Amino acid sequence: MTDSLWTPRIYTKTGFVKNEFLDGNKALDVGCGDRKLPGAVGIDRLALPAVDIVHDLNVFPWPVESASFDLVFANHFLEHVTDVLKTLEEVHRILKPGGRFVTQVPYFRSVDAFGDPTHSHFFTSATLDYVSLGTKLSRYEYTPFTFTKKGFWYAWPHPSGNPLAQLFKKFIHSHTEFYDQYLSLLFPVECLTWEIEK
Repeated sequence: MTDSLWTPRIYTKTGFVKNEFLDGNKALDVGCGDRKLPGAVGIDRLALPAVDIVHDLNVFPWPVESASFDLVFANHFLEHVTDVLKTLEEVHRILKPGGRFVTQVPYFRSVDAFGDPTHSHFFTSATLDYVSLGTKLSRYEYTPFTFTKKGFWYAWPHPSGNPLAQLFKKFIHSHTEFYDQYLSLLFPVECLTWEIEK
């Protein structure tokens, strides 16, 4: 994998990726349910047709070798886990050096965040800064591991076709604290998306 991003290839302009796109890279789709990334290994606690490894993902370690995947993907999964930091540590363990973690979660002001009674955690633009090198929140050293933030997006990673919406999206990405604290009360996005590197 080069320094290009996985995220826009997964969350495409026309929807969730449908075709094989891994180019020989090995991917794990965590909490895949009945839909998983094309070409990925799926792991979930439910024995659904798309699931290759059945395992309770709140029990560590997962039955996956260390440093074995180029990409770990978790779509609307982290909000369900018992321990977010322990889960991120497990993701770090199974990624190869330079491997990427792509994750999307409901935004904390989104109705979706509170509508599901199995959601245990809520996320702002700063949540993964606690485990990302070079951010002001990483100084707390909550974990013995770190990632490097490669990309962050409110909603999906593509520009909007609506010029006003695109202007708004550009503004909130440049003023994340102001948006999270104030502006999101009026105009909440549905989700947050990150790509971080081991």
